[in-house]
Amino acid sequence: MSQNSSMPSSQAAQVVWSQNLATLIANKLVNNYGLSDSQIASFEQANSVLQAAYLASVEPTTRGRITNERKKLALKAMREQARNIVYTVRGNAALTSDQLLQLGISVPKTTRTPSPVPATSPVIKVLKTEGRLVTIELSQTKSRRGKPAKVAGATIFTFVGPVAPQGADGWKFVENTTRTTVELPFPPSSTGDTIWITAFWSNSRDESGPAALPVSTNLPAGGVLPKETGETIRLAA
Repeated sequence: MSQNSSMPSSQAAQVVWSQNLATLIANKLVNNYGLSDSQIASFEQANSVLQAAYLASVEPTTRGRITNERKKLALKAMREQARNIVYTVRGNAALTSDQLLQLGISVPKTTRTPSPVPATSPVIKVLKTEGRLVTIELSQTKSRRGKPAKVAGATIFTFVGPVAPQGADGWKFVENTTRTTVELPFPPSSTGDTIWITAFWSNSRDESGPAALPVSTNLPAGGVLPKETGETIRLAA
């Protein structure tokens, strides 16, 4: 059930869970969980049927196909009644987290776990070059594709020159992206160029991790260059 993330997965554990809940909500003088008499009575009835049906289904002298089917029906009926109980109890603002846990009801999270600052850098691979267009792939490692957990995207930088800059100066911001396969267009040039690419991961709060080891590739001359008259000439790519 949607309100029943606290329900155990195994049938045996569900039977124990049901008995614990029935026992605690029965004594309204000691524990007032905000449940109506009809809610308590309906769950007590469902639990009573379940306990008897489960015992019959596991007892060697009575277990069989019929008792197993009765157990399944009793479990289903208990879950339906428990859904109503859990919904009401979780909506009672006067109850503490300890009281919910005592009932076997998990406490809903009220705050989101913040995304950590990325601890690793992307691995950059040049997939192909088409003229002055470079397609790259960002991955977690050389053998593991995609973004790491809790990473929202990446920021990409480029540099044109024979040697990559050693620090942050000289790099040109290209784009922020949530994709791991990215096309990078480079401007026209009358000569061939060596281009360098680096990037870093970032989380949902725009906090960045370490920069990737720069990778390079060579591009041919090409593109559309302006003439002094204002006309343009096209170089072969």
